[in-house]
Amino acid sequence: MRKSAIFILLMVTLLFTGRVVAQQKPVTKIASVKQSGKTVSITLTSSKPFIFGGNRYMLYVGDKDFMLYTQSHDDGKNLLTFAVPAESYNSFKDGEDVYLTYGHIFRSGSDRAAIAKQNKRCWSLGKFSSTMTTKEKATK
Repeated sequence: MRKSAIFILLMVTLLFTGRVVAQQKPVTKIASVKQSGKTVSITLTSSKPFIFGGNRYMLYVGDKDFMLYTQSHDDGKNLLTFAVPAESYNSFKDGEDVYLTYGHIFRSGSDRAAIAKQNKRCWSLGKFSSTMTTKEKATK
């Protein structure tokens, strides 16, 4: 009887531990910010493949949002590159919060930091800094 109770307790513990591990969000970071002409490419990397599905990724910088992006896989890295008009990029202010969401998650007046902590499809990417940008040389 005692062995059965220990076995059941062990199985329940493993069941809940497995769920906690399975719910961890992929680590997502800004890998590069490159300006080429009138477009700034903001490339993100992820520890797991980005989702291919019916929803869209959205990049938020301050009060602006962007949905034009490409997905790729390069040298074992999962990449998501957003095309941001240079005019919009130049209006970003240092210290503005940067978020990535899968789908339209934020509502007007919502606490984005709290949502990023709770929602598996929302990532806080830190604060914007104009020092992130490198300009690509024009090719002839």
